[in-house]
Amino acid sequence: MKISNVILMACAMACTTAQAATVSGGSLILNIDRNALAAGVTLDNTAAPSIYVEEFFDATAANRTQTQLLNDNTPLDWSDYAANEISATGLQYAVNGLTIAVNPGGRQNRPTTLDFDPNDLFGTATGSIGLGGVIRFRVDVDRPNNRILMGDMTLEYHPELEGASPGRSGWLLVNHIGFDADAFELFDVATNLVGNSLTLTGNLGYGWGIDHLGATDARLSDTRIGNFSFQTTVVPVPAAVWLFAGGLVGLCRLGRPKERSRL
Repeated sequence: MKISNVILMACAMACTTAQAATVSGGSLILNIDRNALAAGVTLDNTAAPSIYVEEFFDATAANRTQTQLLNDNTPLDWSDYAANEISATGLQYAVNGLTIAVNPGGRQNRPTTLDFDPNDLFGTATGSIGLGGVIRFRVDVDRPNNRILMGDMTLEYHPELEGASPGRSGWLLVNHIGFDADAFELFDVATNLVGNSLTLTGNLGYGWGIDHLGATDARLSDTRIGNFSFQTTVVPVPAAVWLFAGGLVGLCRLGRPKERSRL
C-alpha cells in the first residue's frame, strides 16, 4: 500500500475519532413527590408513610462506607416519623469525573464513561454518567430492615426501552450501592444539546429495584413520582487525540511532493 494511502486512511480515522465527546461537571437534581412515592408502595404496616426520604448524602460523603450511610444521623425517637423525614426535593447529585478515588467498604461509586457523537447522541451513546450521592429511605417494616440506600448511581441510555410505552425515554437511573438495579425510570424526557451544553428534564418513575417493596403494579403502570433536571458540559475526546489528528495533518503536508521553484 502506498504511503500516501496510509496517510489518507489515518487522517480519515482521526477525523472520525475527533467527533467523539464525553461530558464533564454539572449535576442531576431529583424532586420526588413524597405522596406519590408512598402511594405506590404497598409494604405499609403502620400509620407512618410506607416509604419516605430519611437522609440524603451528597457527593462530599464519597468517603463514607455503606455501613456509615445506613447508620449515620440515627434518630433518637424512631417513632417520631415527622421529625425523621426530610424534604425529598432538591436532591443534588454531582457528575463524576473520568476517574474516581478508591471506594470505601460497600460503595460502588463509578466514573463517567459516556462516549457519543454530538451530531448523533441517541444513535451513538455508549457508557454511562457516574453520579455522586446517596438517598436513604425509611420503609414501614420492623427494624433493622427498615432502611434502604439508593445511590452511587449511573445515568444510562438504553435505546431498546424508548417508546415501549407512552413517555418512556430509554433513560434510566441505575443504583449500584448494595445491589445493581434500576432505581428510577425517566419519562417524558426533553433533551437539549446546544453548543457544549447538554440538558435533560423530565419525570421520574419507579425502577424495578423498588419492586421488593411492593411497587410492581405502580411501576408497570408507569406511575410518575416526581421530576428531575440534569445539566452537564460536553467536551471533546482527550486532547491527545486532537494532537494526534493535528500531527497527522502535518504528516499529510510533509508527505506531499514539494513544488519546484519557478525561474
